[in-house]
Amino acid sequence: MINSAPIKLRIPEQDLEDFSLFDLTADAAILWARSLRVANTKAVVQQLRQAIEDLNRLVISPDVRFGIMEALRPGLHIGLAALTKRFLNQPLVLPEEPKQMSELASTLYRLATTAYTIVALQAINQRDSLQNVNPARLVCESLQRAVGFAGRKILQSYQLYQPIESQGWLELHQLYALAERQQLADLLVSDNLHGDSTIKNAYLRAIMLSCCKPNQLRQTDLAGIFRGLLDWSGSISLGREDSALFQVNLGRDQAPIYSALISAASGPNYRSIDTSELLKRLESLKNTDDHTRLVFDKDTSLSANMLDHLTDSLGTMSKRNFARDSSESTLWITLGLTNAHYFIAGGLTLDQLIYGAQNDENEQSKSNPFMEPVKKQDSWEQVNPHANSDRDNDNYHVEEVFVDATTMANLEHRKPELSARERHQAFAVKMIDASPGGYCVEWSKELPGDIKAGDIVSIRDYENAEWVVAVTRWVSQLQNARTLVGVELLSPKAMPYGAKVLQTTGQEIEPIRVLLLPEIKLVGQPHTLITPRVGLKERQKVSLIREGEQFYVQLVRQVAATSSYVQFDFRYIKLLEDVIAEDKAGPLSAAYDSLWTNI
Repeated sequence: MINSAPIKLRIPEQDLEDFSLFDLTADAAILWARSLRVANTKAVVQQLRQAIEDLNRLVISPDVRFGIMEALRPGLHIGLAALTKRFLNQPLVLPEEPKQMSELASTLYRLATTAYTIVALQAINQRDSLQNVNPARLVCESLQRAVGFAGRKILQSYQLYQPIESQGWLELHQLYALAERQQLADLLVSDNLHGDSTIKNAYLRAIMLSCCKPNQLRQTDLAGIFRGLLDWSGSISLGREDSALFQVNLGRDQAPIYSALISAASGPNYRSIDTSELLKRLESLKNTDDHTRLVFDKDTSLSANMLDHLTDSLGTMSKRNFARDSSESTLWITLGLTNAHYFIAGGLTLDQLIYGAQNDENEQSKSNPFMEPVKKQDSWEQVNPHANSDRDNDNYHVEEVFVDATTMANLEHRKPELSARERHQAFAVKMIDASPGGYCVEWSKELPGDIKAGDIVSIRDYENAEWVVAVTRWVSQLQNARTLVGVELLSPKAMPYGAKVLQTTGQEIEPIRVLLLPEIKLVGQPHTLITPRVGLKERQKVSLIREGEQFYVQLVRQVAATSSYVQFDFRYIKLLEDVIAEDKAGPLSAAYDSLWTNI
């Protein structure tokens, strides 16, 4: 039974009488779009914004409006792609110019969605008066375009960790509800810019982003998932079964929610979202060949750990393990594995940790003949060895001048070399709330902007001298311009080491920074190793070293991974030479005891 609830879609009043940018035909719109100065992205998109905004207030027939919008759409696509590069991969709290670019892109998405919505609504209302065009096809294509633009606006909000604009979800739901009521939701629509799809699949592609825990993902990961859903949305069922993991209410301004959270019986506006077939497809993708990365095109891909994230997000309901308590205290935080390693090691660099606290680059260069500067003898002196002797006796004297490193760097037009303490910084952040599992902290614009979900951090409160290792799990920007970061504790203690992969060729390699998280028997947490994103993999044998200590482990299994780090379970091992050395240390006759017994 088709739902008879009224459709709630808002369009601007058609009150504009004059339009001067171009004649109201598709051909004229194409010529006008081609005349825009493509090199000036901001000027182009502002002119497109003005054109679409005026068109949305102009009284014209729906087929003419659709033809004009289709003529402007390629330019709009190029302009939005250029704008996106201006505000993505920026500091967490956007500077003023990228912020303006993001607002301009958001406005364009909204105006384009509205333009195609007007076409659909007017085509339905004026279907009897339309000539030389199929009204159903016009409605179907315009709704597919509107849903597509609305979905990309939601993607942008998630990539900027911003809340979805008020009425944004409701508009998207109502566009799909209109297509469903007109029995157009399952018809394939050709789209040479963004990929062919049905209205249902375009709708699922947008709403499923909210089910993937988007505030835990990086901007590139969200783009990869959105691209993947173009292919995968056909494996998702949208129906009325109550047994599905998710449900969406087409009549509310709300993202899909877990079915278990709906107390009353599902009403006529509810649709269930069954992801079981998609989960099978994701498992198949993970198991094909030696799959480490799923590549869609040269700019868009998904790593294997993102497929794991999708499987977890779309397969089970996540619940909070601990209650949160409000707090107004301050924490010290460092960003990245390198900084965490430095502070957990007590302010030691990797070389100092391995070779001793007194070790530095200057001392190494003194003891290493390969690091000493080569002394070149003057060619004239080689031919005339006595010509320049005793220069001081001839009143030829050059006074030595000493300058500090900063002055010398300025003279040589290069940046001065920073000390280890200057390179590794800790920042004070305000704590919002805390739980046994982690913290929520407020991130201000004065703090570094390169923090991302999935980063390793180390944390210390003012009352504790110990640094603990943690990971940033989510980022969220609130409507009051506050930016919050969720931090999950990985272990109350971590031990810093240098790690070298054992090479069968005997080739010496440089050590890398790793953190050993010890076993916690009380909660059943095994010992694990935190390593950089690249450099180590499962089954490798690794030497863990620091001053006065060295032992060997084998990486057994990857238990977690993000774009910043990998976490391995491992086991301790003994090498053959160690076993032989232990045998030699015992009594010489010990190895023959069993032999004499047999004799």
